[in-house]
Order: sequence, then structure tokens, then C-alpha cells
Amino acid sequence: MKRKNAFIALLALSLFLYEAVYGQGEGEQILRPNTQTGDSLEIKDKIRNLEEIVVTGTRTEKTLANTPILTRVISSAQLRQNDFENIMDALEYTIPGLQFNSDPRGDNIRIQGLENKYLLILVDGERLSTTPGGPIDFERLSLSNVKQIEIIKGAASALYGSSAIGMTINIITKTPDRKLEGWAKTRYSRFNDWVLDASVGTAFRRITSQTLFYRNSHNGYDLTPESPQAFTKDPGTNMNIEQKFAWNHKKTQITASGIYYLTEVTNPGESVKNTHYKSNNKTLRVTATQHFADNHQLKASYYGDFYTRNTIYQSTNESEKNATSDIQTLRILDTYTPSVSLQAIAGAEYNWNKDYNAIQYGEEIKTRKVNDMNGFAQVDWQIIPLLNVVGGFRLTHHSVFGNAYSPKINVMLSLGNWKFRGGYSKGFKAPDPTELFSDFMMGSVSHNIGNPDLKAEKSDYLYFSSEYRRAAFNISVDMYQNSIRNKIQSAFVVVKDEKGVEETELRYSNVDNARIRGMELNVDYRPAQKVSLHGTYAYTDAKDTETDLQLKGNIRHAFSWHATYKDRLLEKDFSISLAGHWNSSKINDTEEITTDSHTGKTVQTVTTNPQSAFSLWKLTVVCTLWKKGQTQLDISGGIRNIFNYTDPVKFTTYDPGRRFFGSVLFKF
Repeated sequence: MKRKNAFIALLALSLFLYEAVYGQGEGEQILRPNTQTGDSLEIKDKIRNLEEIVVTGTRTEKTLANTPILTRVISSAQLRQNDFENIMDALEYTIPGLQFNSDPRGDNIRIQGLENKYLLILVDGERLSTTPGGPIDFERLSLSNVKQIEIIKGAASALYGSSAIGMTINIITKTPDRKLEGWAKTRYSRFNDWVLDASVGTAFRRITSQTLFYRNSHNGYDLTPESPQAFTKDPGTNMNIEQKFAWNHKKTQITASGIYYLTEVTNPGESVKNTHYKSNNKTLRVTATQHFADNHQLKASYYGDFYTRNTIYQSTNESEKNATSDIQTLRILDTYTPSVSLQAIAGAEYNWNKDYNAIQYGEEIKTRKVNDMNGFAQVDWQIIPLLNVVGGFRLTHHSVFGNAYSPKINVMLSLGNWKFRGGYSKGFKAPDPTELFSDFMMGSVSHNIGNPDLKAEKSDYLYFSSEYRRAAFNISVDMYQNSIRNKIQSAFVVVKDEKGVEETELRYSNVDNARIRGMELNVDYRPAQKVSLHGTYAYTDAKDTETDLQLKGNIRHAFSWHATYKDRLLEKDFSISLAGHWNSSKINDTEEITTDSHTGKTVQTVTTNPQSAFSLWKLTVVCTLWKKGQTQLDISGGIRNIFNYTDPVKFTTYDPGRRFFGSVLFKF
């Protein structure tokens, strides 16, 4: 590890010295378009990348090159060139070490040994509700309407509150900007996986409107054909309808959007189950923005996300509600920019969560409610042209665990083509209803019991990064440490009642602390006008400081890459993209604590069962068959999991193997 760090430091020092000696004035020369060679198109692409606008790190608009919070972006170009299947596909091929697996309740994420509850997923800055039980249903999101995906690591609770401990992912959607625009797309791949996707929108005078439709169905797949009654991923169908409106009048803007989502996960043909899940989700968002002057605006917003899961009895086709998960947020945000070098934001936020479960919370109480009140502020100060400082904090009062204080400070030093960033932030995660209020029998396995006295999990995140940018080359190194305290852990405990009968209970308590250290190396390079290369390597040391064991599911080494070639063939624009990701062996140490019935002492048993390293590769070809003005017809096709890697034994990945895909997209 020391040699690796020394090599990175030497590389950074060499680039710094090269820039200092030879780089003066060269930047201006690079930006001159050469009309004879056609290099101006390449230069425009590079400038566009540098000037890409991001909002997640500061809740204000910043260019990607000038944001003091290190932000990774999956651009619309990357999404288009790789024709990703869905949001999960895009994230898994872009973020090293991130893995998904799906079950009938939703999609489970794991990275750095951390699961769903430590990652915050936003859509246009608003929290995406989880399904009852904790997973996130990414199937409700269409990639076709995604402008970009912004990713920041570490604690971001100062701006976004609970759960922003390990990573924040913000999915930014598109807004119409022409009198008439839209698309219609169909995509097909193995397992009868069929996508229909369409939109029509308008931006006319003061009114903007957009209507979107998305439908996906698949037959599911099974990595264990010896047991056909249970699939690895069950068959399913989902549909999403969305309507957006915006009205602008002088200094006033009002926006409203509504989404209705329906999903049904059925059983395999040979299943003996008589029930399956059918769920729906309703989302409503309203915002009002008032500009008092060019440098002052006030924004009020309401966001409601209501998820309902029903049980379908197949013999009678009757439906019964078994769980709901509702999130409502009221927020007011004041942004004031007294000068070009100073900007301040302040706001207040109220979050109200209500969860219903027919079984999980006991016989008497079926509905559980929690809420929190928040005040937050941030100051962004460009002290001198070379130095930018952003500081802020959030005060939270939670109805269960009490108060939380989440400060942050970020600093960026700009020296020519070099950017040095560093910062500290504190994060927290409120205990969820499962951890707080559970009271049910999990079959014959255990009696699950929640703990209403749980404290909030808290984290301290430190990072330093150095970044070198040229028109055709970008390299960055990010080093960080994330210390998590009061980590909520569940453990099986064997107890005896008054009659001496043993019962296994699953209990929750704040017993663990974790320390996650790592580094990430990112390289973007365009060796020629038609070729772009990207690679990211991540090293993660994620340790439970109580047991000195690595966090279960941690992947120490991970690498992702993209290579794209764009050209014209037979007077048609086309691109070829090769993407992949490699994960080292997944750590799977498990700890079981039992109580010796004779001595009364606790006994710790550690089982090591590492999962093998693997890589997945994907090839995509996109061709524009016809284009006239803003209207065009694209076709794409490719191979996912080129080398047909599967693991039906240890499930290092839930990927079902090689599959071909194709799509047709008509845009106007």
C-alpha cells in the first residue's frame, strides 16, 4: 500500500512540475479552434465537460470544475452511448464496488460494506422513499428522462439530513426547452425483458409541460434451475405515468408534478405460493419560487411520496393492503448572493414519515409515525480567486432520538489546472421503524423485537483530494476516512422464559462502531477526437472497530472503466462503447454471539466465507440512422456480461449471464 501511495504522489508531483514549467499560456493555445482539422468540435466537447453544472454538493449551481465538494457525474452522453438497462445498471457499471440484488420488496444496494440505509437516493434533490421493509424500488425511474446523475461520497447531512452518511446519489431529470419535443423508445433483451418508454413536452411562452410514460416487463430468471419453484429474480411488470407543469411570470415560478407507479411481482410457473405482491406509488411535488432581486430568491416546496404494498391472493384474485411507507416534506429555502464572491442559503424543513405494516409492528399497533424538524444554513465564500470555502450546518430535532447537529466545512484551492479539495462533515442516520418498533415472529426462526431507545447513528467524514485538469486529460486522487458511531446492529439472542423454555430473539442495539478508509483514483483521457477513455480504481478498508473484522460485504479493490469510439460510417453517426467493472473477493465474515447456558457468558463465533473476485463486461453500439433538425432515429444493440459470468453457489453477483439487447429510439 505504501508503494502504491508513493507512486500516486510521484505521479501527482510530476504533473504539477510539468504544469509549472511548461503549462504557462498553453491553456489558451489549446482552446483555439482549428478550422482546418475540425478540432473545434473536440474542444467544444471538452469545454462542455468542464462547464457541466452540478447542484448536489452545495444545493446551488456550480460548474463541475469549480465545485468545492468533489462530485462524480454520469452524463447524458454516457447514458446514451451505453444504453444502460436502468438506473441500477448505470450505477453498477460506473461506481466501483457498488452492487445490487433484487427481491420482491425492491432493490438492495451495498458498497463499502454499507447497505441501503446508509445511502441517500434523491430525484431532483428530493428523497426517494423506500419500499416497506427498506429496499428502494429503482424500477420506478426511467433513464430516458435523466439529464445526469450526480454522486458525492461521505456525509452530507448538513444539507440533506438523515441517511446521508456513506454516499448521496442525485438523479437529475430533464425539462423541455422547445415548443414541441419528445421521444418514443422500445428496448428488448433476454428473459423477455421489454421496455416501452415515451414522452411529449412543450415550452411555450410562460408554460412548460411534460408527459411521460414508462413500462417494463420481464419473465424473471433463475440461477438455481434445480429448484424451479423459486427464482433468483421473480417475473414482474411495472408502469410509470408522470405529468410535469411549470409556469413562469416575471420573477415568479411555480412548478408541479405528479407520478403514479404500479408494479406487480408474480411467482414462477412452478411455484407453490398462493400470494404475490402488487404495489403502487404516488408522488406529488409543488414548488413556488419568488425572485425579489437578481441576487435574492425564496423557494417553498412540498414533496409527498406514498408507497403501498398489497398482497394478492391468486386463488381468488383478492387484494389486501399489508404495508405502506409515506414521506412528506415541507421546505423553505432562502438564497442570497450579495456579491459574486459570496452566497448564503438558509432554510427550514419538516419531514413526516408514516409506516403501516399488518404484521411487523405487533398485534395492537399497526401504524408508526416519526417526524423531524430542521434548520440549516450554508455560506459559500470565494475569499480570493484561488480559494473557495463553504461552511454550513443543520440542526435536527427528531421525535424519537432527540437532537442532532451536523456541521460541515469544505475548502478548494485552485492553482492553474490543479484543484485541491478537503473537508470535514458530520452525518447522522435516524433509526428506522423496523429497528424501533418491530414486534413479530419471523416464522420459526426468531421473535424480532425493536428498540425504541435507539440513538441516531453518527459519522465523521474527512477527505482530501487533488485534481489535475487539461482539455483532454483529467486525473484525481481522493483519500477519505468515515468513522461511524452508535452503529445499529441486530443480533440473535437465546433467552429463557419463566418456565425454562428457550426462544431466539432478534434484538437491535447501538453496539457497533465502524471505520471506513479508502482512496479513489479517477482518470479521464481523450487521446483523439473520436476516442474517450475513463477509469476509476477504488480501495476500501471497512472495519468494525468493536470486533476488528471487515464489514460484511466489503470489497477492498474495485475498478470500473469505459471506452468510447465515435465516428461516421456511411454518412451515419455511430459510437461503440466498452464498459466493465471488476471486484476483488467480497468479504463475508459473519459473527454470531450466543449465551452459554451454563456459565452465562457470551460466546463469539466468527465464520469466514469469502466470495470470489469477478468482472462483468458490456459492449454497446449506437447508430443514428436518420436525422433532420431536432428529429432523429437511433438504433442500438449490444451484449451485456460478454463472458457469461454467473455464480449460482456463493452469489458474488446476481447477474444471470450473457444477454443480447437492442433498442430503437425516435426523438423529435
